[in-house]
Amino acid sequence: MDVIDDVDLAIEAYLDTDFPADDGEKYLRIYGVLQALFVQQDALRHLIGIVRPPAPLEFSDVLKDGRETRNASVGHPTKFERKGLTSVHSMSRSTLGRDGFLMASFEEKNDTFFQHVPIGELIVKQREEAVRLLSKVVTQLKEADELHRKQFRTVILRNSFSQVLYAFEKISDEVRRSSPPGMGPWAGEQLQNSLGEFERLLKERGLDVETYDPVKYLYNEIQFSLAQLRAFLVGESSEIMSREAARVFASALAGYFSELMDIAREIDEEYSSIKDDRADPATESSVK
Repeated sequence: MDVIDDVDLAIEAYLDTDFPADDGEKYLRIYGVLQALFVQQDALRHLIGIVRPPAPLEFSDVLKDGRETRNASVGHPTKFERKGLTSVHSMSRSTLGRDGFLMASFEEKNDTFFQHVPIGELIVKQREEAVRLLSKVVTQLKEADELHRKQFRTVILRNSFSQVLYAFEKISDEVRRSSPPGMGPWAGEQLQNSLGEFERLLKERGLDVETYDPVKYLYNEIQFSLAQLRAFLVGESSEIMSREAARVFASALAGYFSELMDIAREIDEEYSSIKDDRADPATESSVK
C-alpha cells in the first residue's frame, strides 16, 4: 500500500510540475514515470496476492500496454526479447514531451516501425484500473469479513470469564487470612482456564492474542502476575513475599482481567452487530 501511494505521489509530481526544456531532464522524467507505473503494477499484484490469494491479479490490456511500453522504451530498449523475437527500441529525442513521445522499433523479422507512446493516457488508464482493482478487493474483503462475523456471532467470548469474579472472591478470602490453603489454588487454576478458553475461542476464528495489541499487552501482564500469585497460594517460591504483597498482586490482576473482559465484550458486540439478512423481513420484502 505504501508503494502504491508513493508512486501516485511521483505521478502527481510528473503531471503538476513544468516539463523541463533540457533534453537530459526530459529523459529522466520519462524514464522515471514509466518505471513508476511499472512498480505500481507490481505492488498491486503483490498486494492482491497477499490479501486475496485465491484471486490473483490478472493484468488487463490497459496495464499490459503500460508494462510493454516501459519494457521496450526504458526497461530493455537495446535488447527486448518477447515471444522468441528480439527487438531494439529508441525514443525520438525531438518528440519527448509530458504527454508522450515517438518510439522507433526495430524487429529482426519485421520492418522498422514507429509508434506514439501516450504517457498521459497510460497514467489515466492505470489510475482508473488501480481504483477498480482495489475497490474490488475491498468489496471482497468486506464480504468475507461479514460471512466470518456471521459464523461466529453467537460464540460469546466473554463467557470464557464466567467464573472470574467468583475466583477473585476466593483469592481475596485466601490472601486476607492466615490459614492453610482453601479455595485459593482452585481459583488460580480457574483464572488460567479462563484464559485458555478465551484463546481457544479466538483461534476458532483464525485469531490469537497477538491479533489485538491491547490483548497482547494484557496477556503479558496477566501471565506474570497470575503465575506468581498461583505459586504463592500453594506455598511455592514466588516473587510475592507476604500476604500484603499478595493482595496488591491480586488487585492488579483483577484490574487486568476486567480490562480483558471489556475487550472481549467489545469484540462480541462487533460480531453481533452484523445484520443477518435472512432474519430481516424488510430485506426479504425488498428482495421479493
